[in-house]
Amino acid sequence: MRKNYCVIGSPIAHSLSPAIHNMLYARYGLECTYGRELVTPGTLASFIESIPARHISGFNITMPLKREILPHLHYISPEACDGVNTVVVRPEGLYGYSTDAQGFLTALRSAGSDYKDANIVFIGAGAVTKLLACDANEKGAKSIAIVNRTPEKAQKIARHINAAHDHLANIGQYLQHCDLLVNTTPLGMSGTGSDFEDLSFLERLPSRAAVCDLIYSPAQTALLRSAQARGLKTMNGLGMLIWQAFFSFEKWFRILPDQTDYDAAAQELTRLLGQK
Repeated sequence: MRKNYCVIGSPIAHSLSPAIHNMLYARYGLECTYGRELVTPGTLASFIESIPARHISGFNITMPLKREILPHLHYISPEACDGVNTVVVRPEGLYGYSTDAQGFLTALRSAGSDYKDANIVFIGAGAVTKLLACDANEKGAKSIAIVNRTPEKAQKIARHINAAHDHLANIGQYLQHCDLLVNTTPLGMSGTGSDFEDLSFLERLPSRAAVCDLIYSPAQTALLRSAQARGLKTMNGLGMLIWQAFFSFEKWFRILPDQTDYDAAAQELTRLLGQK
């Protein structure tokens, strides 16, 4: 019997997850299909009830359901306590995991950077910031600072990991020794109509620093363009997108796709993004 997988959330039409997973099913000869489904907090319970009849064996979760799913889970992996992006359907119930931090770190290492002994500055204070900052802390970051337009939100994350926190306007004072600058906000994302008002803070970064943006559309945000113009190493969010999907695939099939699979996925996603 063909197994069904999907990604749920709202909005969902923009999701590139089906392109990644259906490509993997074809490459590994798996009799599976992967779709996208519009599910809101109000319709989440009915979606879960429909899982057995629809032979759904697993699903990914995007906003705004990463926390909404928690009460429905039989098991929550430690890294997913604040939000789940991958669910494995088992006879005894739903098992929830988060592959976002693992996906970002794998992409980061592939780009030649790492958390260990690094001075890291995060722009933003959402759920993904907390996930990555906590992971960086566990993986041996030397120092972490979190800056945000609402500093109170940054403080909530910072106090868990003994990190510095401040208003985005004061970012410059944290960059002199920064090894890794990570933007986790939507600033600069296609369709949002919002961007950084001033990128002069990049001038304070040392030449060894890497600048990462979790945005992958456009492929190069104003932040990354400006950093690259200053000779800094840059990375967009495409690698994280692909690797978090690969680690979801591993949860379902116990197969971790390799670099050849990554190259094929990156080529296909770049093509699809170019059509938008």
